[in-house]
Amino acid sequence: MERRLPQFFFALSMIVLALMLGAIWQAASPAWKTYQQEFHRLEAVGEPNAAAKSDVLNAALVIKQDLLPGLQRVDRCTTCHLGVEDPTMKNAPQPFTFHANLAPHIPAKFGCTVCHGGQGLATDQQNAHGQVPFWQEPLLPREYIRASCGRCHKEGEVPGVPELADGRRLFETQGCRGCHKLNGVGGTIGPDLTEEGAIRRFPEWLERHFLDPNAVSRNSPMPNFHFTKEQARALTFYMLSLTSEQMGTYYSSVRLIPSASYGRELFVEKNCIACHSIGGVGAKNGPDLAQVAKQHSPGWLDEQLVNPQLIYPGSTMPAYDLETNARKAIITFMASATAEDAQSILSQRTKPLTPQDAAIEAGKQSFARFGCVGCHGLQLQGGVPNPNSQGGEVPSLLHASDDYTKEEVVKIIQNGKVPPVENTARPAAPLYMPPWKSVLTDEDIHRIADYLWSLQKKKDAW
Repeated sequence: MERRLPQFFFALSMIVLALMLGAIWQAASPAWKTYQQEFHRLEAVGEPNAAAKSDVLNAALVIKQDLLPGLQRVDRCTTCHLGVEDPTMKNAPQPFTFHANLAPHIPAKFGCTVCHGGQGLATDQQNAHGQVPFWQEPLLPREYIRASCGRCHKEGEVPGVPELADGRRLFETQGCRGCHKLNGVGGTIGPDLTEEGAIRRFPEWLERHFLDPNAVSRNSPMPNFHFTKEQARALTFYMLSLTSEQMGTYYSSVRLIPSASYGRELFVEKNCIACHSIGGVGAKNGPDLAQVAKQHSPGWLDEQLVNPQLIYPGSTMPAYDLETNARKAIITFMASATAEDAQSILSQRTKPLTPQDAAIEAGKQSFARFGCVGCHGLQLQGGVPNPNSQGGEVPSLLHASDDYTKEEVVKIIQNGKVPPVENTARPAAPLYMPPWKSVLTDEDIHRIADYLWSLQKKKDAW
């Protein structure tokens, strides 16, 4: 036994020595160096002579990194992904393949993690891809990478990513703000969604949550909106785009991508057809815009939108407060607009509203925008389940005037209301009316009350 003890310690020492040598070797030969050597061999294949091949094969192995102060991050992804900007590598295997459709989003300006996720400072695959404990931004699945476009492009439409605009529209029209706060506006029943994209829940979780909230979060107060698969996917895209990242001036300037479709929206919003025609269709107070777009450069048109009086002294055209990309969008629409577009815009115009009707319409928009429809329904029908409240569901507002005066309703909107419970021994009802006095102006609140009263069912007259 005594003879075996030294042998045991000797063997143990050899094992420790081997582990130390292995650790030293691994530290001296990290995986990124192996990838760079492999990439150099791929590059050398296309070189015309032996000297050039030798230069490529013997190129220094270095960590490459992009410093991105405007995005407050440092990315080292191109240490391994060396062919992202090289079109000759379009058929190369990963991690060397060419990144198609980069357009202006070059790594030196944007990095990689702002779109793909992952841990930019890491240089080994597992850590770099963010597949490690406590890292909240692992790589996004391929099918959801386009959701990251909304991190910078927060307004208008993003070409090729209709899900972002669809998700944003669903969020604003389905009453999500009634329970969720976004950028400081909304209710407090559900979690604040301002940084939902930074939390990086799994996209599959978000999609299942929208399809059936209680199947994912038991006893969730969120009602089942019976979204379709496409709607749940669009909302997931929108959630993944929500972050509160601070971006530099350059990135903030591209929040809006100019497009003809968004230019058309602005053209309608600013009521340009009230003074101008397109291809002879429309008003005659101003010049025909189809001809103007042919006769003048985009730069001239842009200056006209910024300062009409400078271009045409005495012009009756107002100076619209439009940022650069919004003006580009309108000019893009003007360049392609036809008489058929003008006819379509005219056909969608409604007759002028009376001041009373305009106030009611504003109240209707606020009712939807601030999330009231989430619980009370688009038609004020209520019916959303609210366990342990009297009646077991959110009541209809169609008969509010039978139980309250208009001023009482205004007070409820301002100060909120907790529904009475059915059974005091059970938990309180999950849905309640939060106070809105710190979010809505008195004018908004009174307009919402006017809207509610405009839809009251009329009592039968004797």
